[in-house]
This record gives sequence, C-alpha cells and structure tokens, in this order.
Amino acid sequence: MNIAVRYQSRGGNSKAVAEAIAKEAGVIASPLDVPLDRLIDLLFIGGGIYAWNIDNELRAYLQNLDPNAVKSVAAFTTGGMLGGTGKIAAKVKARGIAVCEIALPMRMGFQNYAGKKGFAILSDKQNRKVADFVKMTMK
Repeated sequence: MNIAVRYQSRGGNSKAVAEAIAKEAGVIASPLDVPLDRLIDLLFIGGGIYAWNIDNELRAYLQNLDPNAVKSVAAFTTGGMLGGTGKIAAKVKARGIAVCEIALPMRMGFQNYAGKKGFAILSDKQNRKVADFVKMTMK
C-alpha cells in the first residue's frame, strides 16, 4: 500500500501530528508543496483550524487534488475548535476521492509548544490517539 502524509501548519501543531502519523505509518510527512510522486492508496492530510475553517492553502490544495493520483484520504486537524475534518472530507469528496470514515480532530493549543514557533510536542495521550487513528485507518 502506498501511503503519504501531507500537512499545512502555521505554528507547528499540525506538523507535529503529521510527523507522528508518518512515524506510525512508516513514511515521511511533508508539507503541501511537496508533490505526490506516485499513485497514493491512502493520503493522510490535515492542518490547522483558523476562524472556524481550514487554512486557505489547505483548501486550495484539496480543491486541486487529483483523483487519478489519490485513491483515499484520511483527514486530521489541529486547533481549539473541532469540525475541520468534515470540511476536509467535503472538499475531497467533491473531487471524487474516497474519504475514510475515521478522522483525527486533535484539540491542541499553546500548551504543546516547546518554547518556539514551529516546534510542538505531543503528549503521551495525544501520541496514543495518533497511533490508534493510524492503526484503525490502515485496517
């Protein structure tokens, strides 16, 4: 199974979650500007929630996602507000790409930062949540 992880991250939380997902899946997480280089069976994709919506960069990426390059998507989001995974799913479904029923909305905030922007640390509980998400999604 070809798996990829792509993320949009302003402050580092989504990057940290993407890297944890990638570690569990045995791949490398990359930002949205890294192209997919082969047919992807499962794309883990996500980003932050800002003003009750997904980031404009992530939205544009999803609106241009090639249904001939990606078979299915598993969504994750970070932020204080939940509901963003459904917004990702709707954009992906509009492209004719299958969406996993299991999603990962992670409530995160400044408590995850290790003193500088771009570097977030997941708690043990959050890492377990990520591991469970990946295992259930890859079944």
